[in-house]
Amino acid sequence: MRRSSGFTLIEVMISGLILAFVIAGISGVIVAQGQASVTQVQQRDIESNARLAGMEIGRSIRMAGYGINPLAAFDFDRYGCTTPGTSTTCPNGGRDRIAGPDELVVSWRDPLFSRNATTIAGSGPWTVTLNTALTAALTGGRIVQMLCLGAEPSVYLALNGDTAVGATQLVLRALVPADGYYTGLTTAGALNTTPSNTCFGTATVMLVERVRYFIANDTDGTSSLFKERGRGANELLYRNIEDLQFQYTIGPPPTGFVAPQPACGGTSWIFGSCATAGTPPESAAAPVWISDNYVSLNRYTGHPANIRNVDIFVVGRASLKARDNTAGDGVPLLGNRPARPADGYHRTVVGISEQPMNLLGRAHFLPPVYGSGSINDPNSGNAGGG
Repeated sequence: MRRSSGFTLIEVMISGLILAFVIAGISGVIVAQGQASVTQVQQRDIESNARLAGMEIGRSIRMAGYGINPLAAFDFDRYGCTTPGTSTTCPNGGRDRIAGPDELVVSWRDPLFSRNATTIAGSGPWTVTLNTALTAALTGGRIVQMLCLGAEPSVYLALNGDTAVGATQLVLRALVPADGYYTGLTTAGALNTTPSNTCFGTATVMLVERVRYFIANDTDGTSSLFKERGRGANELLYRNIEDLQFQYTIGPPPTGFVAPQPACGGTSWIFGSCATAGTPPESAAAPVWISDNYVSLNRYTGHPANIRNVDIFVVGRASLKARDNTAGDGVPLLGNRPARPADGYHRTVVGISEQPMNLLGRAHFLPPVYGSGSINDPNSGNAGGG
């Protein structure tokens, strides 16, 4: 009699158990690989965002002071502050913070915009007629620089209101402390706050670009880097940026030249490295930038116009806690912000050092002149931008 072939119940159960173990093992490997992949993608994203954020800010620092009075390149206590001149009333308690992200306000001349004035009328506000209509709308409050032929005298004013595309006139008001530290010069080097010289009727009219960088939460609560340009809504630059810290180095004097060390109670040349918050003070002796030579004592005070190097530290942080069961990444000491322990989030730190070389300029300069080269030629000057 032939025996029937097949598997017994016990054999089937053992086979199923073995198969379950194999599937469980493979699933674990797949899950672990997936988590590792997600972690790697997150890490690349935060590294990329932090690097791009640092490059964006670095470019602005390189532009600082381009074509304008170097005294206005950095603003530590006026723009956006409740009480201009008091740094603690600036957004989030000041530009330099030990318990939170720093902020940066920096200015330069817009290289893409210039017009020639044909007339100027009024005694404040003033109406300036342009040789070429605007190709883009301008927002009220924007700073306008006027330079007479030869780049002096100069004056800084502000748009009294929004100006539409196609306009050929600008209505300008005198500056107030909240606008910043923009101050023009007379031909003798004295301060100039109004366009009183007749040369302003045919001056070159240019715009000043002013940018404020700060950290805030996006609409979904993600910590992000924003840019504010005085043109309405804040511009979101990069998400998953947790912190921003700056150090400002004042140029030490040449060997043998005695000058006080301005930062950290007179023990350092670097603001932002001290145990307490502090930025280059506007109250320090300012250089007479257009006439002081480069070994003048005024070139080595703590005034913002004497900043020779800016260290930028950007911290990127993943939006979700680490999925690889690690503790995440802590943050080292950055400037004067203490180190922070790991809290389950992956992070990356990007450091960049930039030199605002335009602060060493000793004269205004005019943009290239096209057409016939005459100040009254409607085809002269750069008609772009806005």
